[in-house]
Amino acid sequence: MSDDQTADRPASGKGFSMLAILPSLLLDMVLPVVLFNLLARAGASTVDALVWSGLPPALHALYDWFKSGRAEPLAIVVLLFLAVGAATALWTGSVFIALIKDSFLTATFGLICLGSLLARRPLLFTITRQFAAGNDPARRHVWDARWSIPAFRRAQRVVTIVWGIAYLIEAAVRVAAALRLPPQQVVTLSPVLSFGVTVALILWMKRYLHEIYDGHIRGVELPVDGSPRAG
Repeated sequence: MSDDQTADRPASGKGFSMLAILPSLLLDMVLPVVLFNLLARAGASTVDALVWSGLPPALHALYDWFKSGRAEPLAIVVLLFLAVGAATALWTGSVFIALIKDSFLTATFGLICLGSLLARRPLLFTITRQFAAGNDPARRHVWDARWSIPAFRRAQRVVTIVWGIAYLIEAAVRVAAALRLPPQQVVTLSPVLSFGVTVALILWMKRYLHEIYDGHIRGVELPVDGSPRAG
Protein backbone atom coordinates (compact mmCIF):
# COMPACT_ATOMS: atom_id res chain seq x y z
CA MET A 1 0.00 0.00 0.00
CA SER A 2 1.41 3.41 -0.97
CA ASP A 3 1.82 6.32 1.46
CA ASP A 4 -0.90 8.13 -0.47
CA GLN A 5 -3.36 5.30 0.09
CA THR A 6 -2.32 4.88 3.69
CA ALA A 7 -2.93 8.53 4.45
CA ASP A 8 -6.54 8.15 3.34
CA ARG A 9 -7.65 5.23 5.45
CA PRO A 10 -9.06 7.34 8.30
CA ALA A 11 -10.63 9.72 5.80
CA SER A 12 -12.94 6.95 4.64
CA GLY A 13 -14.78 7.06 7.95
CA LYS A 14 -13.48 3.70 9.22
CA GLY A 15 -11.09 5.39 11.66
CA PHE A 16 -13.92 6.67 13.85
CA SER A 17 -15.20 4.38 16.59
CA MET A 18 -17.25 4.87 19.72
CA LEU A 19 -14.69 2.85 21.68
CA ALA A 20 -11.93 5.31 20.76
CA ILE A 21 -13.90 8.30 22.06
CA LEU A 22 -15.31 6.53 25.12
CA PRO A 23 -12.86 8.18 27.56
CA SER A 24 -13.79 11.63 26.22
CA LEU A 25 -17.47 10.72 26.39
CA LEU A 26 -17.19 9.78 30.06
CA LEU A 27 -14.93 12.65 31.15
CA ASP A 28 -16.48 15.47 29.12
CA MET A 29 -20.14 14.45 29.05
CA VAL A 30 -21.14 11.95 31.74
CA LEU A 31 -18.93 12.91 34.67
CA PRO A 32 -19.84 16.65 34.67
CA VAL A 33 -23.55 15.81 34.87
CA VAL A 34 -22.98 13.28 37.66
CA LEU A 35 -20.75 15.69 39.58
CA PHE A 36 -23.26 18.54 39.27
CA ASN A 37 -26.08 16.42 40.66
CA LEU A 38 -23.94 15.08 43.51
CA LEU A 39 -22.84 18.57 44.52
CA ALA A 40 -26.38 19.95 44.26
CA ARG A 41 -27.72 17.17 46.46
CA ALA A 42 -24.90 17.78 48.92
CA GLY A 43 -26.14 21.35 49.37
CA ALA A 44 -23.76 23.27 47.11
CA SER A 45 -25.12 26.37 45.42
CA THR A 46 -26.10 26.10 41.77
CA VAL A 47 -23.19 28.31 40.71
CA ASP A 48 -20.65 26.29 42.72
CA ALA A 49 -22.03 23.02 41.37
CA LEU A 50 -21.89 24.32 37.81
CA VAL A 51 -18.31 25.58 38.17
CA TRP A 52 -16.96 22.44 39.80
CA SER A 53 -18.76 20.18 37.32
CA GLY A 54 -16.57 21.77 34.65
CA LEU A 55 -13.42 20.46 36.34
CA PRO A 56 -13.30 17.02 34.60
CA PRO A 57 -13.23 18.47 31.05
CA ALA A 58 -10.60 21.00 32.13
CA LEU A 59 -8.39 18.30 33.64
CA HIS A 60 -8.91 16.17 30.55
CA ALA A 61 -7.77 19.01 28.29
CA LEU A 62 -4.79 19.63 30.58
CA TYR A 63 -3.86 15.93 30.50
CA ASP A 64 -4.02 15.82 26.70
CA TRP A 65 -1.83 18.90 26.55
CA PHE A 66 0.89 17.40 28.75
CA LYS A 67 0.59 14.02 27.05
CA SER A 68 1.23 15.55 23.63
CA GLY A 69 4.38 17.20 24.94
CA ARG A 70 3.77 20.43 23.07
CA ALA A 71 1.74 23.59 23.58
CA GLU A 72 -1.31 23.24 21.34
CA PRO A 73 -2.97 26.63 20.68
CA LEU A 74 -6.47 25.11 20.86
CA ALA A 75 -5.71 23.43 24.19
CA ILE A 76 -4.50 26.75 25.58
CA VAL A 77 -7.67 28.48 24.36
CA VAL A 78 -9.87 25.77 25.90
CA LEU A 79 -8.18 25.98 29.28
CA LEU A 80 -8.13 29.78 29.22
CA PHE A 81 -11.84 30.10 28.51
CA LEU A 82 -12.76 27.43 31.06
CA ALA A 83 -10.74 29.26 33.72
CA VAL A 84 -12.09 32.71 32.82
CA GLY A 85 -15.66 31.43 32.63
CA ALA A 86 -15.42 29.70 36.00
CA ALA A 87 -13.80 32.73 37.66
CA THR A 88 -16.43 35.09 36.23
CA ALA A 89 -19.28 32.87 37.36
CA LEU A 90 -17.88 32.65 40.90
CA TRP A 91 -17.18 36.38 41.05
CA THR A 92 -20.62 37.46 39.83
CA GLY A 93 -22.56 34.62 41.42
CA SER A 94 -24.60 34.45 38.21
CA VAL A 95 -26.18 31.11 37.36
CA PHE A 96 -26.71 32.28 33.79
CA ILE A 97 -23.00 33.02 33.27
CA ALA A 98 -22.10 29.66 34.81
CA LEU A 99 -24.48 27.95 32.39
CA ILE A 100 -23.19 29.69 29.25
CA LYS A 101 -19.45 29.74 30.06
CA ASP A 102 -18.87 26.83 27.66
CA SER A 103 -20.81 28.68 24.98
CA PHE A 104 -18.14 31.37 24.90
CA LEU A 105 -15.58 28.70 24.12
CA THR A 106 -17.77 27.11 21.44
CA ALA A 107 -18.52 30.45 19.80
CA THR A 108 -14.86 31.44 19.90
CA PHE A 109 -13.84 28.21 18.22
CA GLY A 110 -16.45 28.83 15.52
CA LEU A 111 -15.12 32.35 14.97
CA ILE A 112 -11.54 31.06 14.87
CA CYS A 113 -12.57 28.56 12.19
CA LEU A 114 -14.13 31.27 10.05
CA GLY A 115 -11.29 33.70 10.72
CA SER A 116 -8.71 31.11 9.69
CA LEU A 117 -10.11 31.26 6.16
CA LEU A 118 -8.07 34.45 5.81
CA ALA A 119 -4.87 32.61 6.76
CA ARG A 120 -2.63 30.69 4.40
CA ARG A 121 -4.29 27.43 5.41
CA PRO A 122 -7.62 27.12 7.29
CA LEU A 123 -7.79 25.61 10.75
CA LEU A 124 -9.50 22.41 9.64
CA PHE A 125 -6.53 21.60 7.41
CA THR A 126 -4.57 20.91 10.61
CA ILE A 127 -7.43 19.12 12.36
CA THR A 128 -8.23 16.86 9.40
CA ARG A 129 -4.53 16.08 9.01
CA GLN A 130 -4.54 14.70 12.54
CA PHE A 131 -7.50 12.46 11.65
CA ALA A 132 -5.99 11.31 8.36
CA ALA A 133 -2.31 11.07 9.23
CA GLY A 134 -1.91 11.15 13.00
CA ASN A 135 1.73 11.62 13.93
CA ASP A 136 3.11 9.47 11.12
CA PRO A 137 5.68 11.60 9.20
CA ALA A 138 5.09 9.88 5.84
CA ARG A 139 1.34 10.27 5.99
CA ARG A 140 1.62 13.88 7.16
CA HIS A 141 3.96 14.51 4.23
CA VAL A 142 1.32 13.20 1.81
CA TRP A 143 -1.39 15.29 3.46
CA ASP A 144 0.70 18.48 3.26
CA ALA A 145 1.57 17.78 -0.38
CA ARG A 146 -2.11 17.64 -1.32
CA TRP A 147 -2.41 21.37 -0.65
CA SER A 148 -1.12 21.81 -4.20
CA ILE A 149 -4.42 20.32 -5.51
CA PRO A 150 -7.19 22.95 -6.01
CA ALA A 151 -10.01 20.52 -5.11
CA PHE A 152 -8.26 19.65 -1.86
CA ARG A 153 -7.79 23.30 -0.89
CA ARG A 154 -11.43 24.04 -1.68
CA ALA A 155 -12.60 21.03 0.38
CA GLN A 156 -10.57 22.14 3.39
CA ARG A 157 -12.12 25.59 3.24
CA VAL A 158 -15.64 24.14 2.87
CA VAL A 159 -15.10 21.91 5.92
CA THR A 160 -13.78 24.88 7.91
CA ILE A 161 -16.84 26.97 7.01
CA VAL A 162 -19.24 24.19 8.00
CA TRP A 163 -17.51 23.62 11.34
CA GLY A 164 -17.39 27.33 12.10
CA ILE A 165 -21.08 27.90 11.39
CA ALA A 166 -22.13 24.71 13.21
CA TYR A 167 -20.34 25.72 16.41
CA LEU A 168 -21.75 29.23 16.31
CA ILE A 169 -25.24 27.74 16.01
CA GLU A 170 -24.50 25.33 18.87
CA ALA A 171 -23.39 28.24 21.07
CA ALA A 172 -26.59 30.14 20.26
CA VAL A 173 -28.73 27.09 21.12
CA ARG A 174 -26.92 26.72 24.45
CA VAL A 175 -27.57 30.35 25.35
CA ALA A 176 -31.23 30.01 24.38
CA ALA A 177 -31.50 26.89 26.54
CA ALA A 178 -29.91 28.70 29.49
CA LEU A 179 -32.50 31.46 29.14
CA ARG A 180 -35.50 29.14 28.98
CA LEU A 181 -34.71 25.91 30.85
CA PRO A 182 -33.92 25.07 34.49
CA PRO A 183 -30.20 24.68 35.27
CA GLN A 184 -30.50 20.92 35.80
CA GLN A 185 -31.88 20.45 32.29
CA VAL A 186 -29.24 22.70 30.75
CA VAL A 187 -26.46 20.76 32.49
CA THR A 188 -27.77 17.55 30.93
CA LEU A 189 -28.53 19.04 27.52
CA SER A 190 -25.28 20.95 27.06
CA PRO A 191 -22.81 18.00 26.87
CA VAL A 192 -25.27 15.94 24.81
CA LEU A 193 -25.57 18.81 22.32
CA SER A 194 -21.82 19.33 22.24
CA PHE A 195 -21.08 15.65 21.77
CA GLY A 196 -23.78 15.21 19.15
CA VAL A 197 -22.65 18.19 17.06
CA THR A 198 -19.00 17.11 17.20
CA VAL A 199 -19.71 13.50 16.23
CA ALA A 200 -22.03 14.61 13.42
CA LEU A 201 -19.37 16.99 12.08
CA ILE A 202 -16.66 14.33 12.22
CA LEU A 203 -18.77 11.74 10.40
CA TRP A 204 -19.88 14.24 7.76
CA MET A 205 -16.32 15.52 7.30
CA LYS A 206 -14.87 12.06 6.76
CA ARG A 207 -17.54 11.13 4.24
CA TYR A 208 -17.20 14.44 2.40
CA LEU A 209 -13.40 14.32 2.24
CA HIS A 210 -13.50 10.70 1.11
CA GLU A 211 -15.84 11.66 -1.73
CA ILE A 212 -13.54 14.53 -2.69
CA TYR A 213 -10.57 12.16 -2.66
CA ASP A 214 -12.30 9.60 -4.89
CA GLY A 215 -13.58 12.25 -7.29
CA HIS A 216 -10.73 14.71 -7.57
CA ILE A 217 -7.56 13.66 -5.76
CA ARG A 218 -6.90 9.94 -6.24
CA GLY A 219 -4.07 9.43 -8.72
CA VAL A 220 -3.05 13.10 -8.87
CA GLU A 221 0.73 13.52 -8.88
CA LEU A 222 1.98 15.26 -5.74
CA PRO A 223 5.05 17.45 -5.27
CA VAL A 224 8.08 15.40 -4.23
CA ASP A 225 9.08 17.79 -1.43
CA GLY A 226 5.53 18.15 -0.13
CA SER A 227 5.58 21.90 -0.43
CA PRO A 228 2.48 23.66 -1.76
CA ARG A 229 2.67 24.90 -5.34
CA ALA A 230 -0.24 27.29 -5.07
CA GLY A 231 -2.81 28.81 -2.73
